Amino acid sequence: MSTGETKETTTATTALDADGGGGHDELSLLALRLVSHHKRMSLLQRIFSFHETKSPKEYINLRSSSKLFHSVLRPPPLWTSFPHSNHATLQSLVDRLEELRGDEKSSGNVPSVLFIDEGIYGGEGDYVKVNLPLSMYGAGRGKTTLVGIGLQIQGKKIDGIIEIEDLTIKGGSECGLWVCYGMNVILRRISVEDCLYQGVVATEADISCDDLQVIGCHDSGVRAEENTTITLSGQGTSIQGNGTDGCNNRYGLDASSTSSKLKLAAPLTKEEISTNNSGGGNWGGEGTIEQVSK
Repeated sequence: MSTGETKETTTATTALDADGGGGHDELSLLALRLVSHHKRMSLLQRIFSFHETKSPKEYINLRSSSKLFHSVLRPPPLWTSFPHSNHATLQSLVDRLEELRGDEKSSGNVPSVLFIDEGIYGGEGDYVKVNLPLSMYGAGRGKTTLVGIGLQIQGKKIDGIIEIEDLTIKGGSECGLWVCYGMNVILRRISVEDCLYQGVVATEADISCDDLQVIGCHDSGVRAEENTTITLSGQGTSIQGNGTDGCNNRYGLDASSTSSKLKLAAPLTKEEISTNNSGGGNWGGEGTIEQVSK
């Protein structure tokens, strides 16, 4: 037993000794159990403060797995999932969340996290349009797939951040991900494949991409337009086989404007991550493409 444990246990037992009377042994045992329980709780809280679960869904499942974890772990944000019994399309569910967000009667009790279950999902139109902060999590790259539709992020920069993780966007009739004059976006473990235009494109917005894969899109793979910074990180990053329409002003990595920036977090290099792209080649444009420290 450590010095701290001895002192705490002695203090608890001494306090009980002062009461006198029967039941002394039982009360002492109860005190020891309470101290032990408190120390376990404190230890678990410290452990979990340094530990990140793989995804928010795993965190929620862990918290609900036992009464002890439920008491130790902080409550998760409000969440919902798709497919949803009341919404046939992902756009319908997103629209409803945004409608509730603007309703004064909701008092803020609106999910800010959306889990998209394993499966293949289509939709109406070219994009699922998101106008307010939302965290969207698939079941994994290659497990959750949006087919024939992309994601379009709008809204206001001051509104907050969009987080999108663990899914594939495939065969979009326009761009895979289009961030236009809106909120900043964080992507983690996203694949974009075979889109008609750019894989990932942004205008007057900032995007942070970790382990992004953009493959086989007809236009540029990753395109930063005016007043835009796109940061790429993670050893799983791969921009390859894009520019299949052959236009010579499209690139794997495309910093299209003088105010465009593509930043590659070390140790990534443009030579390593952007390969076998047609059109104008693996990288180009009037802006800046540079390696930066993490």
